[in-house]
Amino acid sequence: MNDESNPTSPEWSVEEWTTEWTIRVGKAYLCQVCGTMVMVTKGGVGVIEPKCCSRDMEEVSRPDDIR
Repeated sequence: MNDESNPTSPEWSVEEWTTEWTIRVGKAYLCQVCGTMVMVTKGGVGVIEPKCCSRDMEEVSRPDDIR
Protein backbone atom coordinates (compact mmCIF):
# COMPACT_ATOMS: atom_id res chain seq x y z
CA MET A 1 0.00 0.00 0.00
CA ASN A 2 2.28 2.75 -1.19
CA ASP A 3 1.39 6.06 -2.76
CA GLU A 4 4.69 7.70 -3.67
CA SER A 5 3.22 11.21 -3.36
CA ASN A 6 1.79 10.46 0.10
CA PRO A 7 3.28 7.42 1.89
CA THR A 8 0.55 7.48 4.58
CA SER A 9 -2.32 7.44 2.06
CA PRO A 10 -4.91 4.71 2.81
CA GLU A 11 -5.72 4.41 -0.90
CA TRP A 12 -4.44 1.41 -2.86
CA SER A 13 -3.52 1.54 -6.52
CA VAL A 14 -5.26 -0.75 -9.02
CA GLU A 15 -2.01 -2.73 -9.27
CA GLU A 16 -1.92 -3.27 -5.48
CA TRP A 17 -5.57 -4.42 -5.43
CA THR A 18 -4.98 -6.80 -8.34
CA THR A 19 -1.86 -8.26 -6.71
CA GLU A 20 -3.54 -8.78 -3.32
CA TRP A 21 -6.80 -10.25 -4.69
CA THR A 22 -5.32 -12.59 -7.31
CA ILE A 23 -5.62 -16.26 -6.39
CA ARG A 24 -2.69 -18.00 -8.03
CA VAL A 25 -2.54 -21.55 -9.38
CA GLY A 26 -0.16 -23.70 -7.34
CA LYS A 27 -0.79 -22.04 -3.99
CA ALA A 28 -1.10 -24.79 -1.36
CA TYR A 29 -2.66 -24.98 2.09
CA LEU A 30 -2.10 -27.55 4.86
CA CYS A 31 -4.29 -28.62 7.78
CA GLN A 32 -2.10 -28.81 10.87
CA VAL A 33 -4.59 -31.19 12.56
CA CYS A 34 -5.09 -34.00 10.01
CA GLY A 35 -2.44 -33.23 7.36
CA THR A 36 -4.87 -32.65 4.49
CA MET A 37 -3.39 -30.45 1.76
CA VAL A 38 -5.28 -28.50 -0.90
CA MET A 39 -3.83 -26.77 -3.93
CA VAL A 40 -5.32 -24.08 -6.16
CA THR A 41 -5.83 -25.56 -9.63
CA LYS A 42 -7.77 -22.69 -11.20
CA GLY A 43 -6.79 -19.10 -10.49
CA GLY A 44 -9.04 -16.11 -10.20
CA VAL A 45 -9.67 -12.94 -8.28
CA GLY A 46 -11.12 -12.94 -4.79
CA VAL A 47 -10.40 -14.28 -1.33
CA ILE A 48 -9.60 -17.86 -0.39
CA GLU A 49 -9.77 -18.93 3.25
CA PRO A 50 -9.66 -22.74 3.29
CA LYS A 51 -10.74 -24.50 6.48
CA CYS A 52 -10.37 -28.08 7.66
CA CYS A 53 -11.05 -29.67 11.05
CA SER A 54 -12.90 -26.44 12.00
CA ARG A 55 -9.65 -24.44 11.70
CA ASP A 56 -8.00 -22.20 9.12
CA MET A 57 -5.51 -24.05 6.93
CA GLU A 58 -1.98 -22.65 6.73
CA GLU A 59 -0.43 -21.54 3.44
CA VAL A 60 2.50 -23.75 2.45
CA SER A 61 5.36 -22.02 0.65
CA ARG A 62 6.99 -25.23 -0.69
CA PRO A 63 4.32 -27.94 -1.00
CA ASP A 64 6.76 -30.44 -2.58
CA ASP A 65 8.72 -30.50 0.70
CA ILE A 66 5.69 -31.67 2.73
CA ARG A 67 5.54 -35.44 3.21
